[in-house]
Amino acid sequence: MPPSDVRLGRRPFVLSLASLALPRLARAVDQGRPAVRITEPTGGVVRAGDTLRLVATVDPPSVTTAVLTVHGMSYEVPVRDGRVEQTVVVLPGNNRVAVHAGEARDSVTFHADGDPVDLVVLLGWAARGEIIDLWVREPDGETVKWDHRESTPGGRLLDFSSDAIGFGSQAYLRATAAAGRYRVKVHYWSDGARTAARDDGAFDTALDRLHAIDARLRAAPPPAEAAQLTTERRAVTGRLDAWGRPSGVQTPLHAEVLLFPNTPHERRWRFDLTAQRTGQLQTLGEVEVTGAMLLDARRSLP
Repeated sequence: MPPSDVRLGRRPFVLSLASLALPRLARAVDQGRPAVRITEPTGGVVRAGDTLRLVATVDPPSVTTAVLTVHGMSYEVPVRDGRVEQTVVVLPGNNRVAVHAGEARDSVTFHADGDPVDLVVLLGWAARGEIIDLWVREPDGETVKWDHRESTPGGRLLDFSSDAIGFGSQAYLRATAAAGRYRVKVHYWSDGARTAARDDGAFDTALDRLHAIDARLRAAPPPAEAAQLTTERRAVTGRLDAWGRPSGVQTPLHAEVLLFPNTPHERRWRFDLTAQRTGQLQTLGEVEVTGAMLLDARRSLP
């Protein structure tokens, strides 16, 4: 039988398998079991800078969170309208990213043709609206952070949130590392999770009411009205105080530090910390890069 006849002969069989699989997939979605598919990036070789865009679809659309894994670090990310859209760090060489939602999982591996990077710090957490900033103190004493995003020797801060600095995972990259100690810190500004009770509109309404009460009290109303306004003022002030307090008292943080990633000389450190107080600046960990480490890595360069 000619090759074309063989292909034609097999086609109904292939289609029959697909027709059997589709109802099973539909039933899985109907029963609420998530399905995940990464649409960006695709496999193969890509030319990228420090980051690229990751997009994944998640079914059913009722799923609100997923777990993103990149360079060995996993952290929770939001799912909005059945989609995950995140910025991820790209390292020269092979990169693998994965998205999990319940038991469903999809992953993609691609090769990045980019400039070498000696040192990478990745910081992640299950974001609930917390404002958290990554600080990296370099060996010469210069600190890379939200208001000083690039150091003289070339250290850089990358922020992945589309909302504001500090509202999502962050990274520090340095193309050419220097010998010395790198101190990884986190500044925990607040846990400002925006639940219905912490809606900005509710805060503004309460603040306007407080101003109106104070204005009326300054006008010396009758005693009965003054007493009623004073009671209401305590209630409004209580609502404002509650809105300003952190909605959660503990936020687990995780950091991965990679030296000479995707090379035979790769070294990795992992640090975990639970942030517990607004305004707290804490050290996650320290990494000592020695001259011997640098010399060994440089010798292997082509």
